[in-house]
Amino acid sequence: MTPIEKLVEFFGGQAKTAAALGVSQAAVSYWFNGTHAMGANKAFLAEELTNGQITARQLCTVRSKIAAA
Repeated sequence: MTPIEKLVEFFGGQAKTAAALGVSQAAVSYWFNGTHAMGANKAFLAEELTNGQITARQLCTVRSKIAAA
């Protein structure tokens, strides 16, 4: 399971993840599908909201893999 998948599972779906992070559901879908990478500011917010269960580093590692592709 990828960090984005874990994040969506933590919040209980893409719409709830979007609401928690203050983004659109489409943005979460893009992250989930690898179309776009999550920005560092949202990654740090996600880490804070999950009490470190999913770290910004994990989420940004996904970002670096997308950029390298």
